[in-house]
Amino acid sequence: MRKRIIDLYLACIGNERGKFLSLFRSLFFILSLFYFLAIKIRWFIYKYGLMRQFKLPGTVISVGNITWGGTGKTPAVIMTVKLLRQIGKKATVLSRGYRRKRKHKKNDILVVSDGETVISSFREAGDEPFLLAKNLPGVPIIVGKNRVRNGKYALEKFASEVLVLDDGFQYWRLKKDLEILTIDSLKPYGNGYLIPRGQLREPISHLSRGEIFLLTRTDLVSRNVLDRLITELHSLNPEAIILETIHQPKCLEGLLSGETKGLNFIENKKVVAFSSIGNPYSFERTLENLSAKIVKIFPFPDHYYYSQRDLLEIEASCRNGLEKGEAILVTTEKDGVQLKRIVSPETEGILREIWVLKVELEISGREELWRRKIGQYI
Repeated sequence: MRKRIIDLYLACIGNERGKFLSLFRSLFFILSLFYFLAIKIRWFIYKYGLMRQFKLPGTVISVGNITWGGTGKTPAVIMTVKLLRQIGKKATVLSRGYRRKRKHKKNDILVVSDGETVISSFREAGDEPFLLAKNLPGVPIIVGKNRVRNGKYALEKFASEVLVLDDGFQYWRLKKDLEILTIDSLKPYGNGYLIPRGQLREPISHLSRGEIFLLTRTDLVSRNVLDRLITELHSLNPEAIILETIHQPKCLEGLLSGETKGLNFIENKKVVAFSSIGNPYSFERTLENLSAKIVKIFPFPDHYYYSQRDLLEIEASCRNGLEKGEAILVTTEKDGVQLKRIVSPETEGILREIWVLKVELEISGREELWRRKIGQYI
């Protein structure tokens, strides 16, 4: 049911035709005006000190975005923290833990990883914090809505020197030393409308608060499109540093076996792709760039909570190809994290057929500028 509702909503904001969809688009547009007013009031309150902003003794770096959906924020957090560790700084990641299955009280501090062991389960932490914990061994990961309190806890408990806010652009209670924004080159402003009519979480003019713009998936657009985007961003924020990045595929990993294969494993092979990320089109394009022959695609809503039924439906629709060894099932690393929770006698067979494409965010040139800018704040 949730998937159907989300599909209907996406069709609505995606400007698909239909009187029913047009009616809801008009309603969403009116609601987006109220959302705009709420955002502006909130901005005014914090800007003019009517509500307190907290300053913590450590350095606070925010990695966020201006739209909802997959802009590459999680890989950007990983890249940022890895650089901090190379510099020799002790970092802790603070995340809200979107769509986690809460077993704790609302105001509890949930330590996903203490820097030595992953303590919390996927259900408790949420997919992105759990993925961060897997990819950042030695780095504490804390989940909770109150990141002022969580930041104090990290400074005291883990002697952290730098706090990295995962999805922190809209978190104004905590003063930040550096604002990093990830912007998807394929759809930098979504459809150009504010929530709920569109994907913008804030007006485009608020990009003026950013200090580093990481343009993601720059290899999936033409140079002309990219240059126009860079010109637009410079006009909105002349002081910001703009860096081009790509989601660089590294390898394929068996979901259950952990076996690693090179990228040529799917070259010229039939591939069945499925994902539940904000921008599934980018995942498909990446597979195509690896010379995979995509024969079927199963897009699910972002942060979708897979069920056994979903897997069985995928298996049923491409059973012949799987049995003959003609098709390879490929998904994203974020999806792979949560798929492991539904291992059962009914699903183990198909789970063993799934391969996870592992990618890392990489800066295209100007990496020294990235290192130097981060170094200025620590």
